[in-house]
Amino acid sequence: MSFDDDDDGMLLNFATDSGDAGESAQNRGKITGGTWKDRRKAKLLQDGRKPRPRGEKRSLESGSAPTFEELQSETSDSPSEPKRSRFDGGSQPVKEEQPRVVQPVQLNAQIVSSLFTSSRNIDTVTNSNAHDEKAEVTYSNAPLVGDTFESFGITDAMVTHLKDKMKIDKPTKIQKLVIPPFLESKNDLFIHAQTGSGKTLAFLLPIFQSILTLGQNVSRQSGCFGLIVTPTRELANQIYQVTSELAQCCHFLVPCLLIGGERKKSEKARLRKGANFIIGTPGRVLDHLQNTKVIKEQLAPSLRYVVLDEGDKLMELGFEETLKEILNIIHSIDIDTHQFPKLPKRILHVLCSATVKGNVTKLGNVTLENYKLISSGKKQTETTTVPDQLIQRIVIVPPKLRLVTLAGSLTTLTQKHYKRAKSEVTRTIVFLTCSDSVDFHYEAFSSHDGNHRGLVGETARLLTKGNTVLPCFNDTDDPNVVCYKLHGSLSQQVRTATLKHFATNNDATKGRHLILFCTDVASRGLDLPHVSTVIEMDPPFAVEDHLHRIGRTARAGSEGESLLFLLPGEEEGYLDYIKPYHPKGWQLLTYDEQVLRPAFEGLNVKRTDKRKEDWDKYEAQAWDNNATTWHLNVERRVIDDSHFKELAVKGYMSHIRAYATHLSAEKKFFNLKCLHLGHLAKSFALRERPKSMGLQQGKAGAAASASQKKSKEDSKSKMLRMARMAMKQSNDEFNFA
Repeated sequence: MSFDDDDDGMLLNFATDSGDAGESAQNRGKITGGTWKDRRKAKLLQDGRKPRPRGEKRSLESGSAPTFEELQSETSDSPSEPKRSRFDGGSQPVKEEQPRVVQPVQLNAQIVSSLFTSSRNIDTVTNSNAHDEKAEVTYSNAPLVGDTFESFGITDAMVTHLKDKMKIDKPTKIQKLVIPPFLESKNDLFIHAQTGSGKTLAFLLPIFQSILTLGQNVSRQSGCFGLIVTPTRELANQIYQVTSELAQCCHFLVPCLLIGGERKKSEKARLRKGANFIIGTPGRVLDHLQNTKVIKEQLAPSLRYVVLDEGDKLMELGFEETLKEILNIIHSIDIDTHQFPKLPKRILHVLCSATVKGNVTKLGNVTLENYKLISSGKKQTETTTVPDQLIQRIVIVPPKLRLVTLAGSLTTLTQKHYKRAKSEVTRTIVFLTCSDSVDFHYEAFSSHDGNHRGLVGETARLLTKGNTVLPCFNDTDDPNVVCYKLHGSLSQQVRTATLKHFATNNDATKGRHLILFCTDVASRGLDLPHVSTVIEMDPPFAVEDHLHRIGRTARAGSEGESLLFLLPGEEEGYLDYIKPYHPKGWQLLTYDEQVLRPAFEGLNVKRTDKRKEDWDKYEAQAWDNNATTWHLNVERRVIDDSHFKELAVKGYMSHIRAYATHLSAEKKFFNLKCLHLGHLAKSFALRERPKSMGLQQGKAGAAASASQKKSKEDSKSKMLRMARMAMKQSNDEFNFA
């Protein structure tokens, strides 16, 4: 039997009976076995008819009527074998076909989606608040040239110490407004000023000046003159450092730091020795006031000043009741006003804040009596603006391009760093919403090829040559980039060491680009030296946090720039919401031509897929191919490294949960229902479907709950485990390769 060329030649298990040529087609061949489609195809070939291609319907106008089998095949709803036709005429039973096995859909199947679409243009809003580059810039928080500290009544010894040791020659505007009325000691004060304008010295200098002019012998046993409460440990530590620097001109004054995460036993020992200034966080200060007897003995003879710094953040974090209890205990102490008659006759309260909206006004009404509001603005309005010398940039980025756009921004900043003097230090801060996202991005930009963990420690990791973390380097370059991470889930010792290393100029940081990935724990009040750029990869939860984030740069009259990432769509309405806080305008950038192209064009990005031998050498490609290759390298790391994949999944899930916690006034801009979860997963280098990641998290939680049902760990095993963790942590900190 011959077949046409269109046949595939694969007919198995067919039996035909030979017959005379004059016999009818019904009696000439009895075809059995195989599927019904194969039997029909063989029947047509036997009758000399050509099977029509799949999907082609027979035209009823052609004059030939379709056969019964053809009508049955076109109207069949199921690919399973139909009932045996009565026209088959054969007595041999048809071999039953095995049921087809339907493969279940794998929820964790990988999706390798393209990074760029065919149309890269996105419809975005027009820039209605454009920055005028030719306009004259006035440094709004800069020191005043025509004023001096001597004119405010500050002693010569203190002025000399400010100039020689602290490199501060002139006062800022808020210091000029605050120091004279503070020294008069008549009213409580509400200090309202831009971030980075010098509020810390504005309330510390008058307190030191009042103590130095007492005309009495003062020592650490004289008691505590000032109690300063701050919302975060980092800010408390910074104020403690500034107080210690000021006390170097009068060594008899001693500050004491009380923060969570430190040993209470050591803090009690310092209080017993005596302290003239107590700086701490609300919870730890209240704990000592309630349980440590010696702290009340320190406050009783000399306490005259109570300062609440960053009042808006204190209220935002829910410290209202804690502060009320602290003030009730302090006011219940019988203050001896006769021992230091030149000090105020009552306790003066000072509240500092960069905003005067909402709960901070409520806190002022609770803590302050007959207070005076001092603002550095032209008018004492509720709107606080950013520093005039700050250059604000905003980029609208599709969700799947967020990670590669951040890589392009950091690459451009690093290339600018190379053009400067080799001894200069460049500092960049990247703000993210949650600690899991910080861990993922820190690992993504600070790991090495071939060994992603444990090379140079967990706190600060030096990027040496041979890595592909930043796309602008190849094997012959030495990027000299150091990455850090900072969030509230880290131990206090690691947080303190990280911040100290990031802010210190020494041989370890000389000539390097320092990048800090952090949450809003680093957004309040920290005076980090020479921060050139602040990147808000995730928009803040409140507009006040936006002001404090970008306030880490352009401080005290220095220049700085900030970059804010927004998604296309509803988030673009956030521009009109923050417009009153940016009177000087901003630059609206395009993600492809103004961010990615300058960073990736003309580069040689090496592909890390070792299975492709033709990629072992560098090949110059277009900028979009380079960006895609870099992103695929990160995706391959997620596949190869289970630890990195776990960080990516946790970062993605936590980012989605954090996205839903924006203030109600900003929900219309940050609506969780408008997020493309699949594209957002791409920005965390994930190829799984979001549904499968949720299933994995559920299984992990079930496994964790099952493990918790096991017997409790005995005390000896717990002690040994904690000791091993402490030893590993100490070995990992700042262990540069």
